[in-house]
Amino acid sequence: MTGGLWQRFDAVAQRHGAEVAFVHGALRCTFGELHRLAEGYSALLAEHGVGPGSRCLFWAANSVEFAGCVLGAWRLGGIVALVNDEAPVSHFAHAAAVTGPQVAIVDPQHAVRAAAVVDCRILPLNGDRIDGAEAPPSPGIDEQEPASILFTSGSTGMPKGVAQSHANLLAGCAMVAEHLGLTIADRILCPIPWSFDYGYGQLLSTLMLGIPQVLPAARNPFAICEAIAAHGPSVFAGVPSLFAVLLQGVSPLRETDLSSLRLVTNTGGKIAPALFADVLDVFGHCRISLNYGMTETYRSAGLAPALASSRPDSVGRAYPGVAIAVVREDGSEAEPGELGEIVHRGTGVFLGYWGDPEATAKVRRPDPLWDQAVLPAPMAVFSGDLGWKDADGLLYVKGRRDRLIKSMGVRVSPDEVEGLLRSSGLVRDAAVVGVPHAMMGEMVVAAIIPVDGTEDPVRKLKQFARDAMSQPMQPRQYHVVDAFPLTPNGKTDFAALLQLLSRPT
Repeated sequence: MTGGLWQRFDAVAQRHGAEVAFVHGALRCTFGELHRLAEGYSALLAEHGVGPGSRCLFWAANSVEFAGCVLGAWRLGGIVALVNDEAPVSHFAHAAAVTGPQVAIVDPQHAVRAAAVVDCRILPLNGDRIDGAEAPPSPGIDEQEPASILFTSGSTGMPKGVAQSHANLLAGCAMVAEHLGLTIADRILCPIPWSFDYGYGQLLSTLMLGIPQVLPAARNPFAICEAIAAHGPSVFAGVPSLFAVLLQGVSPLRETDLSSLRLVTNTGGKIAPALFADVLDVFGHCRISLNYGMTETYRSAGLAPALASSRPDSVGRAYPGVAIAVVREDGSEAEPGELGEIVHRGTGVFLGYWGDPEATAKVRRPDPLWDQAVLPAPMAVFSGDLGWKDADGLLYVKGRRDRLIKSMGVRVSPDEVEGLLRSSGLVRDAAVVGVPHAMMGEMVVAAIIPVDGTEDPVRKLKQFARDAMSQPMQPRQYHVVDAFPLTPNGKTDFAALLQLLSRPT
């Protein structure tokens, strides 16, 4: 029995108490101040019955108070469940129904709506300090017990609650830091919600490893650029939708002093080629790290920054402690260049979907390549992603198996169609869905964002598709849009896109 995440943070705070943990606008909070805040929240949560195994449901934006309350819950042996602060109330209600929380911690603007859909006590995060309260002793905690429940983005259905153990989270942030070369001399800029697995990783890097973190005062390009200029972070954690806003939207990024940055990271999907060219141009002095993982695995693989320019389609090799396999339908390992399902083995395998053993059994299954007959096979994560490895062992992700479109009797990968459309040079980005069709089964339909200044590209795209794609792959309809609908986690919301593109025109 140990103290798990709380014990690790307690040790960090003892070593680095006077050093800054978070910078949020004009607010600076040291690790010592954060420790005292966490003890205050621990006392408050204990008053409301939080103890070992209690679920504490959060619906709040990144803030020092949010971090302190998460730590306060861990100190008591509680399990934190995180919902994106920009998610609809239906997602919060769903998360509450799934987890059965003892208490819900929400931003003040959510308090009334939260109270209308849950029966537990609501605690608004109003910024008040809770120093000086007497916190009960921290119980011993088994590191294999769950520490957190993160909800998936819900882009193709209601979000599922991914449970991870203390041990997995500790090992996960350590392996990422090793791969990226992070140290306490770094300062991470995190404009991503902590409720999203990649943002959660940045939170853990601060709390468990003592790496300071900069939080923009608001979640918009101007606040992000202001945070870079004012606080000089060395690491920028991004996702494709964020890079698109910063580099191709109304943003002062190109006029911002970026010289403090040494490392830029991306996960959450492939960056479209035209956008990636902008990333390389604007952040040319930085190391670029392209990553792959799921909420169910913490992180899986990363591309060595030296290969970012020459192998941008790859997500690299498995992180330390992880093994990545590409397997055929029968569970055997695919040959280099052969398409199969990506399976994550080793460190990071989640405990399961909270309260959903049926869904868990589909994804968390025995390692198909385990060769120790005298020992039971450990669990692995069958990602549902299709991909392959090249002769050098680099991993490439083709797309989701559950997004395959059956057009004219043939299975079509929308990710492959999107990639071809982007390669035409006629669009900045493309998103493809399958719309039910009486004759074709499903009709391939594309939403496109044209290259700036391009006149109606549809005619040329149709010709390009005829030359570059088989008949079943060719989109039968094109819809020009300014932007794709996004989930609260910043990923393309394919469910909303399908609804939009299915409407009669």
